Amino acid sequence: MLGLAKRNVEKEYLDVKREIDNVLLTAYEIQIIQNILNKKDKIDRIYINFCNPWPKPRHNKKRLTYPTQLEKYKIFLKKGGEVYFKTDDESLFNASVKYFEQEGFKIVSKTYDLHKEPIWEDNIETEHEKMFEEQGITTKALIAIKRGTFLGL
Repeated sequence: MLGLAKRNVEKEYLDVKREIDNVLLTAYEIQIIQNILNKKDKIDRIYINFCNPWPKPRHNKKRLTYPTQLEKYKIFLKKGGEVYFKTDDESLFNASVKYFEQEGFKIVSKTYDLHKEPIWEDNIETEHEKMFEEQGITTKALIAIKRGTFLGL
């Protein structure tokens, strides 16, 4: 998947004749993200696209949007920084809305059908997204902002 992501990023930047200067693709386990990024890093935006929903209650803590994981993101996500989240799984989406709110993020946009109700410009449709849409499964999406003094959030 990283190879595909790398090729897509390179193509997008080449199309606009711009050097890649603001994208980081890593092959690390998300559980150790705090060993890669820390409070000195000021990340503007995180994209979480079609992650494993971990539907069994005993596995929920492995979710990329679970409160303990969101706490880790808050370390390096700047005040006013954004998390863009997409999933096909409604249960994961509904739980994630609660997780973001519980962890002090402000949800500024939310939809249960991203293709009928776009909440951000220039959505890059993933392979999973296209596959699920073809099966009639809508893409649920949200934008959450890290609260802080920035923008009065």
